[in-house]
Amino acid sequence: MTTRLALLGASLALAPMASAAMMCPGSPGMSESDARYLEQRVVSLDRAVRDAYDELPWETLRVAEAQQAVGRDPGALFAWVRDETRWLPYAGELRGAEGVMLDRMGSSLDRALLLAALMEKAGHTVRLARAALPEEALARLESTWAGEPVARRPDGPAEMDLSDAAIAALAERLESDPDAMAESLLAQREAAEERQSRLLDENRHQTQALMAMLGDSLQAAGRQAAPEPALTEHWWVQRRTADGWSDFDPALPGHAAGERLVAAGEVESVYPEALPDDVRHWLTVEVAAEQLKEGRLDEAVAFSHRLPAAELLGQQLQLELYPMELPSPQALLDGGLALDALPEALFGQEQWVPYLRLGDSLAREKGIMADGSVVELGSDASIAGAFGEASSALGEIGVGGRRSEAPDTPPELTAVMARFHVEAPGHETHTVERPMMDLIGPARRDAGVEAFAVDDALREQRAIELLSTLEVLGQTTWVPPARLAGWHYEGLMDNRQAALAGAYLGAYGDDSFIGEALEARSARRAALDQLAAMRLAYSPYPERVALTRLNLLGYVTLMEFEGGEYRRREGFDILDNRVAVPDGQAVAETRLAQGALDTLLEVELAVAPSAALGNTARAFLHDLDEGADWRQVERLDDLAALDWAPSADLRAHFAARLDAGQALLLPEAPARQEAPTWWQLDPATGDLLGYGRDRRGQYIEGILTLMSAGDNAVGAVNMVQSIWDCLFTASDPLCCTQDAAAQEMISRAASYGLSGLAEAHDINIIIGRELVSGGAFDRLNSAGISQAAGDVAGAGAEFIVDSWGRCN
Repeated sequence: MTTRLALLGASLALAPMASAAMMCPGSPGMSESDARYLEQRVVSLDRAVRDAYDELPWETLRVAEAQQAVGRDPGALFAWVRDETRWLPYAGELRGAEGVMLDRMGSSLDRALLLAALMEKAGHTVRLARAALPEEALARLESTWAGEPVARRPDGPAEMDLSDAAIAALAERLESDPDAMAESLLAQREAAEERQSRLLDENRHQTQALMAMLGDSLQAAGRQAAPEPALTEHWWVQRRTADGWSDFDPALPGHAAGERLVAAGEVESVYPEALPDDVRHWLTVEVAAEQLKEGRLDEAVAFSHRLPAAELLGQQLQLELYPMELPSPQALLDGGLALDALPEALFGQEQWVPYLRLGDSLAREKGIMADGSVVELGSDASIAGAFGEASSALGEIGVGGRRSEAPDTPPELTAVMARFHVEAPGHETHTVERPMMDLIGPARRDAGVEAFAVDDALREQRAIELLSTLEVLGQTTWVPPARLAGWHYEGLMDNRQAALAGAYLGAYGDDSFIGEALEARSARRAALDQLAAMRLAYSPYPERVALTRLNLLGYVTLMEFEGGEYRRREGFDILDNRVAVPDGQAVAETRLAQGALDTLLEVELAVAPSAALGNTARAFLHDLDEGADWRQVERLDDLAALDWAPSADLRAHFAARLDAGQALLLPEAPARQEAPTWWQLDPATGDLLGYGRDRRGQYIEGILTLMSAGDNAVGAVNMVQSIWDCLFTASDPLCCTQDAAAQEMISRAASYGLSGLAEAHDINIIIGRELVSGGAFDRLNSAGISQAAGDVAGAGAEFIVDSWGRCN
């Protein structure tokens, strides 16, 4: 155990065994009247959010409401799908019916699924039909849709009604100051317009420079890019009538009911709920444990979960490793022995359980032992309520897990890898890997591990790194503005209980139900939703880019502990950002520009913009302005010409990428020596993405302070991340624990999603970039709710600042 840990343990041992609330001098942190006002604001905000949510144009976003708007007539439903959606050249079900509703495009199967869903909602009996797609029919599809833009950028911004009367009515509804609201909304609109202009200019500047530097490689990418597999089948809908089955095929704009694109040939029918697996797109999430045993490495899969891509719509995945001896969030907040024992408990872990959270559901399979083995989970114990009712799927796992007999020279767990396998009809499976914990690294792994040994310091490092988390949004569609607003509203409504818990804590210093509120809190990360929307909103070619494969947008929280020093880093980590260019024009250049934009957006939404030079796009733009050179590396020997020496792990990564035929563009001298960045271009696809020193996407590093300590306190694992900040940064860890919880309850939860919504106004609320079909919605109302949420968060923040001063 390190000296730092020993000192920490000693200080905690001397702490009185009392609740966190009792440890803060002067608690409660606000008067009862102020707290009641804050509580009333939370309640009124919740009411306004529910009203605004109900008023969103759901008839443009969801199948059931669209059917009600169009009616029951099958001919009218058919005409709506034919005229309001367009065909995309990919095979199978990627979006599903609800996905096509959002961005109004899809394969023949996805469009048929939408039409079938509409007809079923209207009370008709339908089935899907498919037939082989002749070359002449495919050519007709391609030529018909080639001239149609994929998404449309309007000529100008959609104005909000900022008249005195409109703002006064909104302020009364939200119980806000009309003058302050008017000033804020005008400032937001100006900032939004400036942001849009700046991002488009920056993206244009860096794309032109990249095209010049990667000229030969870019042309090679265009030549080498693997062609999309030829489409071999076509789908449409058949409706049961008194005389049999009638055809409804919306393949072409001029089609009438009863007319089919494929008029001859054998027809196979299937009901939508019985869709074959081989026509669907899939994502498999896998967690593998690496074991070092007798000088060699073995691997075993502890978790594997396969999901249809269409079911990922609007969902975010949270992948975590649950340490078996972890106390519940409430026990941590209560302080005393639970907090005192936390460091020892974490470092002494013997078993972890990987689990995947998808909405309110949890999936888990096997446990990972400290010796690197994978074991079946027991069924006769519980986790002591660490996750409450929402996580009952974990209830079979025993506290403390299983312990095996330790041999004289025990094997060791050296790495845990998360892998994402993307399957698409007609394509080879595409796999992306990210380490959750890695004690060895690629360079030593390549050189051989015969002499590698795991000591106590590495075991401590392993225990902390295994608290890292990865959140993933599987993007199958472009996101219309109203749907993004709806996700933000849902975040606020889901976290009402957490906001009220914070207000109660502020008034009475009582944290008795903070843990329950944490467990019930929505884990959705608004920044991932914003990134998904901004990818189209600021695309240099919005009329040309489409999604025909599942994209994976990630957000990582990395826990690090080495030599007694602790830090937590977090930020975006785009796993896969492949876009399609249906018109087939300048494919490589378009994908390069989109990849450059995606990297730029990672830092635009980052938690620590001050660390911008750790982002490839920002570092590249900085060096362009400074006249600093970047160099294309085609062979490993080219690294010798750089003015910096990549680490052994980076050299191993570069060697692997070059062996795979990828093009690398590196700075001759990084703007930040400790955080080198580079571009990777895949010649097989033309896709471009920026990478950082840990061979991930563009997370932003930084040691978190107390004021952000509670930001990720969802469930037990992430609450430990928050408490760990308190243990290492606060003079009074128990008081810090309470304040971290209050920060979560008030400042984060009260504005969850809508603090981000204010930042996202430039993509949907203020300038209203309706890039896909779907009518306008009440932007003024949405912006006003965002302002009200900010007011609530600000009131809570005053309490946090005051309380933090007392803790130190």
